[in-house]
Amino acid sequence: IRAIPEVKANGRKAGVAAVFDTALVVENATDYQQAGGIAGLRAAQVRTIFTLPPQFGSYPHPLAYIEWFTPLGQPEARTGMHVVSRSTRHSR
Repeated sequence: IRAIPEVKANGRKAGVAAVFDTALVVENATDYQQAGGIAGLRAAQVRTIFTLPPQFGSYPHPLAYIEWFTPLGQPEARTGMHVVSRSTRHSR
């Protein structure tokens, strides 16, 4: 999973576009374990990956800041694909 900010062009050096991968995150472990498939999962865009500074204690895994998409509903009838959009504070 990548979270790479944009690099602006500098002189003769070309810029590089940002890359923020999308991931399926386990939001409800019980649904995910019992039903399988995509039950209990939710789409999110990874915006940054980081580790905690030492003053916050030792945590062995990297952490991620994510932006949620709306929950996965039923697939769209014509395409069979799930339709999501960026989540907002009020529409979850």
